[in-house]
Amino acid sequence: MKKLILLAFVIVFASCNQTKIAYINVEDLMKDYDATKALEETLKGKQEEMAKELDSVSAPFQLKVQEYYQKAQKMSAQKRAETEQALQQEQQALQARQQQAGQLLQQENQKLSEAITKKVDSFVSDYAKANGLNLVLGTSGNGTVMYGDDNLNVTSAILEILNKDFSKE
Repeated sequence: MKKLILLAFVIVFASCNQTKIAYINVEDLMKDYDATKALEETLKGKQEEMAKELDSVSAPFQLKVQEYYQKAQKMSAQKRAETEQALQQEQQALQARQQQAGQLLQQENQKLSEAITKKVDSFVSDYAKANGLNLVLGTSGNGTVMYGDDNLNVTSAILEILNKDFSKE
């Protein structure tokens, strides 16, 4: 029994010596990847576009509110109540529209981010196979990899190839 355990230990130890491991700093990779930068610019542009659209809709509403406050004292109680109710409904519609715009932007961000992540994951898999790596770890700050020899860090090599590939698109 002891010989069997010793043999298993030797086999595991021997296979560990043959395992090639590398790691990627995911934060740096995603921060410096041109596709991520392009995504951020695209989303920033869409956010500005949505903000302009919402501002163009909310500006007339703000004028209505100002007009109401100017005329409110001269209105009958019933007319004030009707106007307040109409303004409140319009405000709720504006808030719903803002919320919907935010959700659409968030969904698009998630969809595009997932596409980038899938592309990076696929590329890392191909890179690992081509370079004889058995295991590629992802690290972010002080997360998964507590220490790694700089020779095992393939972040810049992968980033360089990904950016070249992205510039061709």
